[in-house]
Parts: sequence; C-alpha cells; structure tokens
Amino acid sequence: MKKTLKKIKNDFINHKIKIKHYQYREKQVELAHKIAVCLFDETKQKLLLAESETGTGKTLAYLIPVLRSKQRILISTHTRTLQDQLMFRDLPVLQQALGLSRSTALLKGRLNYLCPKRLEENLQSHRLSSKHRVDLMKVQQWAGDSLDGDLNALPFDVGQKGVRGMITATAEQCLGSQCDLWHRCPLMIAREKAKEADIVISNHSLLLTDAALKSSGQGELIPDFDAYILDEAHHLPKLASRLFGLQVSYQRLIQWHQNTQESLDELADEIQFKHELKIYFLDFMSHWGNISLVDLMKNWSELPKFLQSREKRGELIRQCYEQALRIQNDMAFIIQPDDYHVAWYEGEGEYLRYLAAPVDSGEVLKKHVWHKDANFVLLSATFRISDCFDYAKMNLGMQDAQTCHYTSPFDYASQALIYIPNKVFALSDEIITLLHASQGRAFVLFTSHHVLKRVAPILRKSIPWPILEQGGGKSKLSILKEFQEDTSSILCGTRGFWEGIDMPGKTLSMVIMDKLPFSPPSDPLLQARISLCETMGGHGFRDIQLPETIAVLKQGAGRLIRSMNDRGVIALLDSRVHQRAYGADIIKNLPPARMTKNINDVTKFFL
Repeated sequence: MKKTLKKIKNDFINHKIKIKHYQYREKQVELAHKIAVCLFDETKQKLLLAESETGTGKTLAYLIPVLRSKQRILISTHTRTLQDQLMFRDLPVLQQALGLSRSTALLKGRLNYLCPKRLEENLQSHRLSSKHRVDLMKVQQWAGDSLDGDLNALPFDVGQKGVRGMITATAEQCLGSQCDLWHRCPLMIAREKAKEADIVISNHSLLLTDAALKSSGQGELIPDFDAYILDEAHHLPKLASRLFGLQVSYQRLIQWHQNTQESLDELADEIQFKHELKIYFLDFMSHWGNISLVDLMKNWSELPKFLQSREKRGELIRQCYEQALRIQNDMAFIIQPDDYHVAWYEGEGEYLRYLAAPVDSGEVLKKHVWHKDANFVLLSATFRISDCFDYAKMNLGMQDAQTCHYTSPFDYASQALIYIPNKVFALSDEIITLLHASQGRAFVLFTSHHVLKRVAPILRKSIPWPILEQGGGKSKLSILKEFQEDTSSILCGTRGFWEGIDMPGKTLSMVIMDKLPFSPPSDPLLQARISLCETMGGHGFRDIQLPETIAVLKQGAGRLIRSMNDRGVIALLDSRVHQRAYGADIIKNLPPARMTKNINDVTKFFL
C-alpha cells in the first residue's frame, strides 16, 4: 500500500494531471491520501466522512486513488450532470495523463434509457398525435446512431416534449428477458457492462433504489463492489426517506391504468373486459380527493380482484395485477404505518398524494447500505455544522465513521463580503438596491415559490437587467445556460438553485437569500423527527431544525466563490441573525468573509 500511496502523491506533485486550469493544492493531496488509505484497507468495513470545502478539488482527490486501486469501485453522485462529467471528461483525461487503463461503465436509472419496444409500439399506435409522431421519428433516427441509448444525448428534452413516457419503460412495463427486443435493450446492455467494469459511475437514487429492492428480495439493479465513493453525500438522508418510503398518487394510479389498458390491447379478444375495467377505474378516480384513503382502498380492492381472472393470459397482465396489489398494500400501510414511519398527505386534486416515510434515515442507511462488506468514502462540502460532524453522522447512520476536514483555499477575507441587515423594511426594495450595486450578475434565492412569484415581477419592472425566473416554462439547464451567456442577468430561483451549481467568473457576483431556509414547522416528517429527538432527550430546534437550516444555508452561500479569481457579496436578508440567540451559530457557519450591516458597504465593494 505504501508504494501506491507514494504514486498517488507523485501524480499531483509531478503535475501529470493534464486538466485545463489545474493548480496544485496541498489540501487536495492530503484528501487523496486519506481516501486511498480507506480504499486500500484490507480489513474492510471502513467508513470515512470527508468534508472538502469548495475549491479543494475533491473530484480529482478521489478519482486518482480509484484509478490506482485494483478494486472494483462504484462512484455515486447526486446529479446526472456530474455522472456525465466524470465518465466522459474527467476519467478519460486522467487515464491518459497517468498512463492507466481501467474499464469504466456508466449506469443510470431506467427512465434515462430508450426502450426500443415502447418506441416501436407507440410509433404503430393509431392514437399517436402527429406532433408526437414527428418527435418519435426523430428519436428513432437518433437511436440508429446511438451507442448507448442514453436519452441525455438527444438534441432535445424528451420530458419537455411530453414523449418520455412513450419511449421509456417503468419496472411494471418492462417484460425483461421475455421481450423480443431484449438483446438490444440499452438498459440491459448498461447493466451487463456494469457487471464487468472496474469502475462504475452511478447515482444516489439508483444506489438506494437497488438497496430497497435487495432488502425486499425483489432483485438487484447494481452488483456489489469492493468499495464505494459517494460524492455529494449530504443528499443521502432525504433520498433514503423518500426511496424507502411509500407514495400513492393520482399520477401513479393513472399510470397503472394506462399500463393495464395497453396490456389488454395486446389481447385482441378482451375488448369488453377492457371497457368494463375502464368504467370502474374512471368511477373510482371520480372520488379521488373527495373521500378518505380508507374508503379509497375499499373501492380499489375490487380492481385486483377484477384483474385476477386474466392474470394468466400474459406477463404484462400478471405484472399489472401484482402492481394493483402493491398499490392496495401501500394504501393499507399509509393508513396504519408502523412505529418507525410517519404517514401524511399533501396537495389536492391531481396533485394530491398520500405518503409514508421512515423517520430515522440514519437507521435505514445503516441497515440497508452500510452493512455491505466494503469500504465507504462519503464526501461533501457541507457535512459539518459548527465545526462538528455529529448531525451528519446521525442522519447518515455513521456514528462510528472516521472523519476529516479540508479547508477551502479561497481567501474569503479579500474575495467576499457578507451583508446581513439589522432590518428589512421591504424585501423587493432591498433586493433592487443590491442588484443596482452589483449591476445584475446575481442569484436571488427564495425559500418559497410564493415569495418568488410575488417579487420577480416587481424586479422585472424596476431594473434594466434580464430576469430569469424558475418555473417560467424553461428547464433548469436552459435557465443556467442563459444566465451564463448573459453576464448581466439575474436568476431568481427556489430550493433547486441553492446547491449543486458551479458558476465561476463575473457572471455571478452576488448571492441574495431572502431569509433563513427553515423547513415549514408543519412538515409531518420534520415533526416526527423532532418528536423522536426529544423522546431520546434531545432538543428539537437545536438538534434538528437549526442544523438542517445551516446545512442548506451553507450550500446557498457556497454558490458565490468558485475560483481563486472570483469576488462577490453574500446578502442574507434576515435580521433574525442579529436578533435571536441562534444568530451566533448562523454566523459561525458562513464563510470567513468580512461582515457588514450597512448596505453602503456593498456599493463600495463593487466600485
């Protein structure tokens, strides 16, 4: 192991890394060494939580040990964008620079891959609109040249075009090995490559979905590995609560009905049965949102009974029957959850959904993921709260993990200013004044869609620079592209823009946050977590609400300084920081920049 560690250090020191703008960083080398020690430990069952602040270069710090290792390793990220960056940019460049050759594979969730069978069936459907037919023919033409069937490579967004459901297959729609196009299914080909590769690039949703399937004995999506690198790992607790939970929604039931109708279409002699099923389903859905879930379940229970008589007529029909039973069982669990879950409903009409989720995400991850005979390295820029890993350890179920922390190389004292006013009289007026100081070039991050919708039109009428607004019919990627191209523009967004965005340079010179991002106190899952915490002798606000808020705040503030040359202002327009006792904790977790209460200092900063 000593020889390998020495090689890794030399990879950095000898500047063999031929990546544009690469700069040697001592903290990056230290992090790489720590990761390597964890990966190469033959005792296994080693857990490492590594906080690597913005600018440390954690991606290279884990990729070089991975390439120097002889183990089979899974790298999991939170976003598809980072997956593609690792697979098609970082890994190939590093392999060439270091003269290393390890086989790699990319593995995404099934809805990212073309289903040739679904495409073929929908192109032949007489119900297909002329607009969608044109789109599907474009997909068909693209598929002839595609090497992997990854829909991300299409020149247009199939989600925005409304055709994703026509060219992908859910688990319920997939025929598996019984499909006559199985031999050229992109998803199956990707999974087979993943079984053979030394390094697989996946994502957290797929990793946890796989863990949930394995725990319930329903198969697997990802093979087991010797070691796991989980980047952006602060997302895991919330994902675990969702993916190990249950949901019954309007969309899920409609999708079941569509699948069932399509399956019955395959049986040309079941026209009357199909019609009767449709009549019953439409009658059932007419009560959606108007009666209790208990009554809905009673009505739903007739559907699997109805479909059972045709269960043996084909694989797709059998799958629809089993899915109807799962929906019924999920309803029953949500009505009466066990002691480890909390159940609630939210939304209304077509957006109404009933949910159940585990209260303790840490226990879920500990039981279903960390039990593997493998080493785990978890990385994030925001694990610590007030210089302590305790909150992250609790949420991740990693109380016994080793920890390490590497500070940012950025000089926040000279590169940044933090503005937190004593009082904000009118939010929109305060934001307008700040935007005039920075001449646009800003993120305005809101804690609610309601406030965003109220303030954005006022900004649009009051300032001369373009306003890009989340939810205006454009995708997140297209909004970010516009923001990057127009260096005077202003992006107004909510929670989805608080993290995971890298915008170095003058295009982003100010991050404005309307207030502290506390979760709504009415959130049932939050209430359950607080209750559990207090039952165990903790303090709900201090141990749950405040750390969660600080973690999100650190992500939002982290959007500003992304390179050694960046300069800018972080404006937090929440006077509670100065007025409440917890304000000291908030300030302690912000970047170590100069702080002011005077808006004139912001104007001077940009002169």
